[in-house]
Amino acid sequence: MTHHHNHGHSFDPENWRKLESEERRERMNPGKLAQAMGLKGNEVVLDIGVGTGFFATEVAPLCARLIGVDHSSRMLDIFRSKEIFPKLANVELMEGKAENLPVPPASVDVVFHVNLFHEVEDMEAFHAGIKRALKPAGRLFMVDWHARPTQGGPPPEHRIPEEKAMALLERYGFQNIRKLNLYQDHYAFSAEIPR
Repeated sequence: MTHHHNHGHSFDPENWRKLESEERRERMNPGKLAQAMGLKGNEVVLDIGVGTGFFATEVAPLCARLIGVDHSSRMLDIFRSKEIFPKLANVELMEGKAENLPVPPASVDVVFHVNLFHEVEDMEAFHAGIKRALKPAGRLFMVDWHARPTQGGPPPEHRIPEEKAMALLERYGFQNIRKLNLYQDHYAFSAEIPR
């Protein structure tokens, strides 16, 4: 028996087709984020909240190994059932929570998460988990909704304003925080942990 703690703004897996729409692909082209990561091909990349693999599918061919973690086994099953999945030989999917990542310490070069930040309940545990997973000088890429009305997305009052997101990254020990200009309705940051 699994218990889903839905706090009213966690994404409903049954809406997964919305995540895969052509319109979303145009507005949130996953290739843009994949390019922004500047991967060399030898990295281990961790996608927190991998969902149906919308971003993972673009990032996986550019790295050595991609680990996708999601708290929803249903989302992971949808990703596994996609036609492209068997071709993504370097992708490993795990069920798990963002605050308690199922990966060994210092085992990941790059962590990314998209549209997850506003759902995080324990920011301290969340960022501690990311820092634990990353190797020294490891990088984080995060994308989330601007805190203003947009087409689709969670209610604006559930979103975290860009300035606050940046302040949180600083508070939890990330450095070289850079703003990336990727999407119209979303802000994006890259950041690093110390060597």
